[in-house]
Amino acid sequence: MLKKYEKALPMASWRVYVGGDPVGDLHPYGFDQPWIFCRFAPLPGWNSELESLFKAQSEAAENRFPVDQMGPVKEIRDRGVQLHPLVEGGEMIIPLIIYVENGEARFR
Repeated sequence: MLKKYEKALPMASWRVYVGGDPVGDLHPYGFDQPWIFCRFAPLPGWNSELESLFKAQSEAAENRFPVDQMGPVKEIRDRGVQLHPLVEGGEMIIPLIIYVENGEARFR
């Protein structure tokens, strides 16, 4: 069941870096353990190549990660994804996995 954040938690927002480049901002709106659900606001670093890569990763997940569709998952992991806090005092996160598609994101 998706839970909505209470008052203090929406302040935890992050900037997404892929390969050291800022590509978008995450603004959480809910969670379903272990996932954190966010709105994704793209930055100039977000491009059609990254969008296609994340879409292919989502398709692999929908198909239960068949071996022949693992390339995008590995490529995203190899490029390195980091979430840097947009608020003072927050911590940088290296997500285990992150999905970004159609202005939405989820990570854990």
